[in-house]
Amino acid sequence: MAAIITPAFQNPDEPNHFMRAEQISRFELVPTFTYEGFKAVTKKDSISADKTILYRTPGGFITDKGLINAYSIFRPMQFNPGVKLNGIKTDSAEKIRWSSGFALRRFANTAIYVPVVYIMPVAGIYIGKFLNLSVITTLYLSRLLNGLLAISICFFALKLAKRSNILMFTVLLFPMTVALFASVSQDAILISCSFLLVAIIDNAEFNATPKYRTSELTAIIILMSIIGMAKPPYALFAFAFLFLSFSKKQKIAIIGIPFLAILGWLYLDHNNLAIIFAPPALHINAKLQIAHILHHPLNFLSLYFKFNLPATLNIYKMFVGVLGWLDVPFSTFYYIAASVILCLGFILNFGFKSNDHTRMRVALLLSVLFTTMAVMATQYITWTALDANTFSGMQGRYLLPIFPLLALALSRTKLTDNISLPKTILSYLPLLFPIVTAISMIEVLVSRYY
Repeated sequence: MAAIITPAFQNPDEPNHFMRAEQISRFELVPTFTYEGFKAVTKKDSISADKTILYRTPGGFITDKGLINAYSIFRPMQFNPGVKLNGIKTDSAEKIRWSSGFALRRFANTAIYVPVVYIMPVAGIYIGKFLNLSVITTLYLSRLLNGLLAISICFFALKLAKRSNILMFTVLLFPMTVALFASVSQDAILISCSFLLVAIIDNAEFNATPKYRTSELTAIIILMSIIGMAKPPYALFAFAFLFLSFSKKQKIAIIGIPFLAILGWLYLDHNNLAIIFAPPALHINAKLQIAHILHHPLNFLSLYFKFNLPATLNIYKMFVGVLGWLDVPFSTFYYIAASVILCLGFILNFGFKSNDHTRMRVALLLSVLFTTMAVMATQYITWTALDANTFSGMQGRYLLPIFPLLALALSRTKLTDNISLPKTILSYLPLLFPIVTAISMIEVLVSRYY
């Protein structure tokens, strides 16, 4: 539903994700940046004499012109609630086909991503080009294929999980997760791989005699490699592996192999990591930001203790669901209802006994903490103004891959013992809440775009 009802390119960075997928479809696995095609910055263009301000690297990546032309038709809808789909030249967009030539386009923020997370959008593009489908039709097909794979992975995750399945189910059907699954974003595969990874741990660790089969160990290595290459801060998930029921050799393998895979990809793609793509007005300078952190480590660490309630609530809303280009919020009632359901899930599932895998569960909680801090630090370095005294750039969707670790850490073996009728009724609410979500999503998307 979300894949079809959401207009083209109306998901976070979706045009850039689709350009990356199209790039991969031409076997440009490690993208090549062309340093030409854009005018150089002149004094007239300068907004400041401050030498710490960096300007965008002139040049771009080769992209199909049909994709660029199709996106340009839908671009006015971004951040502009007054522009509806009936005001867009959709007939013209449907006539735009692939293979209409190439042009340079800046999308360095997605060109750095590993090819494997775009496997289904790439398949959609192959089909679209082979059948001579329009770019827009290909986009919708790619969304559906991406969602199909993500849903399939999560189906197995929910089937495997013993303790955390209710909490996983609840968050997997929040609007933000659904919208990402119904896009061509790499987040769909990243999130689903994270849920499956934790589900395998959930299934193996909480047996009477914890033991991992060879297939499960192989899956953990593959999933951790994909997750880490897609977003290196999530490699800190591996901290919890030190406290799981693995032998020393197994721990070396499940930590070492993904670590080498991450280093390998960073080495191959290091040129693109240095490309400046942020607007100069944001005053972002990653090198100087790192130097600032190293020179003032205590000042940087103090930022984690500065609690900003409005910012925290905004991140939480994005975690639950702020759709489109983060410009399509839900009603206050929905966010309250979603909060109640999530809290209810934690209350019904919560259990933390001293003799119940305490060491492992504390390790999971620490992994949640360390990974969240790493994500915030990464956003501070790459998307926060130089020397800023607060974190910025943090979005709720970055917490979705981390959530299953928290769910497993706080869940108990059984939902309840000697369950009462009121508790039985309450336990069904998380299972029924997706109906509320579906109705709300249709209402919100129709109101915003139609």
